[in-house]
Amino acid sequence: MRPLPEPPPLSTRALLACLVLAAAASVFLWQTVWLYPLRLLVTLMHESGHALTAWALGSHVSSVTISPATGGLTYHSLTGSRWKEMLIASGGYVGSSVAGALLLVAAGRMRSGRLLLWGLVAWMVGVAVLWVPLLPPDPGGTYAHFTGSSRSDGLFTLGFIAGMAALLGLIAWKGPVWLRRGVVLWIAALSCLLALQDIKGLFGFGLEVGVSDAHAMAQLTWLPAPFWAAVWMALSLVAMGLGLRSILRRRERVRSRMPFGQFSGG
Repeated sequence: MRPLPEPPPLSTRALLACLVLAAAASVFLWQTVWLYPLRLLVTLMHESGHALTAWALGSHVSSVTISPATGGLTYHSLTGSRWKEMLIASGGYVGSSVAGALLLVAAGRMRSGRLLLWGLVAWMVGVAVLWVPLLPPDPGGTYAHFTGSSRSDGLFTLGFIAGMAALLGLIAWKGPVWLRRGVVLWIAALSCLLALQDIKGLFGFGLEVGVSDAHAMAQLTWLPAPFWAAVWMALSLVAMGLGLRSILRRRERVRSRMPFGQFSGG
């Protein structure tokens, strides 16, 4: 028996409809329990961006954690270079936005969604194995107050990764095609949009108390924290725009590769 053929990619109309629904959810359900797991997932992407940038620049990453309050902390050794520290500080928001945009591009080309879901599982397990300790460093009073972080965040992070990885793995293994596609596209769209929401939140929180990435950049560059928040917002919008542009242009590329006279029929 020959295996069943892979289904064709989602139509552009279906992709855009899902993006509109995700945009509405990010605006009206931002602080609700329905988006809570995805907010944690985006925070994990954010902290992974810091960790990967630090690792790529030769810094030792000792801890990556997220908190029940959807905050996160990454501890790494100092590099001794102002430029490297600037890249690491920017790696969180830029990394989560780029990851969301790349997921969006991949979602526009997926057929079953299984490979992308297993890729997300592998990423989370890799973060847990490499960088999440059971007992992370003490965040200190200021960070604990403004980010909700504590020394129990290691156990919480591992529990979240285990639960989310198990759920996504189960969907990848046993879920129908429509569910796998829907979950991937939902995560891709909301990863972009929730990253934008987080950056927007900087303008009302974290710019003056000295605990945000924008404040770290201000200390490194002597440019004000709102300036860096605005730069990250612009970069995130560009990344999401490129992802959307890729989806909108997909149909034209597919049509240009179709043989003359090819049509779909029964």
